[in-house]
Amino acid sequence: MRPLLSQSLTALVLCVLAACASSAGRPTAASTGNGPFTHPIDRAANAPLVALGNDGLLHYGLYRERDGAEPRHIVPDFSRAGYRGGGVALPARGDLPVRFVLTPSGKGDDHARIQQAIDAVAALPPDSRGVRGVVVLKRGRYTIAEGLVIRAGGVVLRGEGRGAHGTVIRSTYAGRQGRIIEVGNREPAVPQAAADARRSPISAKIVPVGAMRVPLQSTAGYRVGDTIAIAREPNAAWVGAGGIDTERYGWAAKDYVMYYERVVTAVDHDTLSLDAPVVDAIERRFGGGSVYRTDVARIGEAAVEDLRLEGNPDTGTALGTPDTGPYTAIHFGGVRDSWVRNVTVRYVSHGITAHNGAHFNTFEDLAYLDPRYGRTQGVRRYVFDYEGNAAFNLTQRCYAEQGRHSFVTGARVPGPNVFLDCLAVDATNDSGPHHRWATGTLYDNTRDQQLRVQNRRRSGSGHGWAGAQQMFWNTGSAHYVLQAPPHAMNWSMGQIGEVAAGKFPPEEPSGIVQSPKQVLTPRSLYLQQLQDRRGEQAVLNVTSAAQRQGRVWDDLASRRGE
Repeated sequence: MRPLLSQSLTALVLCVLAACASSAGRPTAASTGNGPFTHPIDRAANAPLVALGNDGLLHYGLYRERDGAEPRHIVPDFSRAGYRGGGVALPARGDLPVRFVLTPSGKGDDHARIQQAIDAVAALPPDSRGVRGVVVLKRGRYTIAEGLVIRAGGVVLRGEGRGAHGTVIRSTYAGRQGRIIEVGNREPAVPQAAADARRSPISAKIVPVGAMRVPLQSTAGYRVGDTIAIAREPNAAWVGAGGIDTERYGWAAKDYVMYYERVVTAVDHDTLSLDAPVVDAIERRFGGGSVYRTDVARIGEAAVEDLRLEGNPDTGTALGTPDTGPYTAIHFGGVRDSWVRNVTVRYVSHGITAHNGAHFNTFEDLAYLDPRYGRTQGVRRYVFDYEGNAAFNLTQRCYAEQGRHSFVTGARVPGPNVFLDCLAVDATNDSGPHHRWATGTLYDNTRDQQLRVQNRRRSGSGHGWAGAQQMFWNTGSAHYVLQAPPHAMNWSMGQIGEVAAGKFPPEEPSGIVQSPKQVLTPRSLYLQQLQDRRGEQAVLNVTSAAQRQGRVWDDLASRRGE
């Protein structure tokens, strides 16, 4: 039997996981605001990872990382994902001022006049909410030869329905891999430091997964409300044989510094409390980490809604060039507190891509149909995709047909990010993290043919471990793979499908699987975490009536983007 943690180490780990309310280190009840948030922790041996307690709150059991000696982590809270940090309703359509109303010209390229209207709204002063106004495209068909761009916050592009008889924008772009609509601005993957660029080393031997507090060597200069970046700075030991053993796949420690943006909710002597948890453990033996204040400018309150986007139906056929034409329907980058809702996309490769600097956005009631650009290989048909430094995004009630990777993350995506109540049919490959250490993703009541998180070894010139701290909650994929990276973990709770061996190294050990082949209560981890943190009204703000009754897969399949 392994020895128990010492009392002092136990207290330290628990106080980092949840702000200690007394000398005994017991966590306080969950907060309903955005201040310091704490988690009830079940310290019983073999406690479930997450379970609904008699008090109506989720209780979290401590778990060991792979190869770990003692339980010291908890499943993180994902509920800050979504518009304005989760639990905030998207603006009602009638509450946003309409500035321009356009009708189809029927005379060729409509790009210039739509873009001019967008730019004119962008030039208006924002109101107190950051809103400038709406460009409405009346029902009918529009043709654009170039991509539309929204570069300023507070601009909404709205149609009159996503069905075939609603507002349809057909892109005739003839270049290589174009975008139909681009929202936001280019942003690097590394968050820009504030004018005071000092870095404060993390003093703790370990900051565990789920921690809401980070001890520093000094908290001088930090204030409540500061946006910070937590840098996990791996050393050679992390990628070497004593760590995740991926040097043979071409990984170098310097390429795997991960940046997690958080907001300071309290400063207590040498410790910062955070608005959202750590989703990848920071350990001194693997290089430790540091914290710095950031100064990142992103647009907000931008949106695309109630329309249908179409690429070139001839792409990849005898009439079209395989790799030219509209490639991505909507691309988000350098944008926060924004949304895409009630949109159908057709004849493209990628549906919605959230890239560097896409934070706190909601993508909901979307459908992806009739894709182009090949079915089986290359970077093709990544339908709902988190890439780069994307975090705190919520994709919900979305439908995909014939995707390759329908609900997917790319390399070094920090998270947390959430896929909720989504359905993929007739996919040619899996959903899940695709490559190179994405962290903190929740697949909550999603269904695809395959859902996998695994060591992909040399696939794709060195994919290696695709993801860590990935949660499959009440998912319905027919087959799933759940492998555990060294010194990290992945989890599955309530998965209905059959467990399968990994495609690349089937000998890797499994992640933590609890309650297989049964639907757990609560039905949705994300929604229960949101209710624990912000109350029942927050759940009502962001869900449909059907969601509150149960799963929505049949409804998504029956509507198919109409």
